[in-house]
Amino acid sequence: MINEDRVKELYYLAVYESTSEKTHKQVNEYYVGDYVWKEVLKSFFSGTFAFAGIVCLWAMNNMDVLLDRLNTMDIFETATIVVAIYIAFMAVYIFATVLVYVSRFGKGRKNMRGYVEHLKNINRMYNREEKLKR
Repeated sequence: MINEDRVKELYYLAVYESTSEKTHKQVNEYYVGDYVWKEVLKSFFSGTFAFAGIVCLWAMNNMDVLLDRLNTMDIFETATIVVAIYIAFMAVYIFATVLVYVSRFGKGRKNMRGYVEHLKNINRMYNREEKLKR
């Protein structure tokens, strides 16, 4: 005879494993600090490339103004301004990364707890069934 409760639990597990397991697998493998640090490190490199791309696009768009001011421009002052903007950009970008991945870790941990509860329920059902067979 088919146990409907067990089928519901197994269905939940199958749906979870087919959709969310890949995204929440890292939650089980890392501590929150390690998970967030890994993502911050990736965001540092992607943010640096993004900032370089933005600066290149801005420079290409304003090439005529830059060429007109090239001889009168103070290179040290301009470099200081660009570095200050880069630091501000990266601070905001990394802060957003930390917020996003701490939130994802929390949601993943919550989903994993639900998954483990369903596994425990199935295990209890099988244990009860084994005891009845004896």
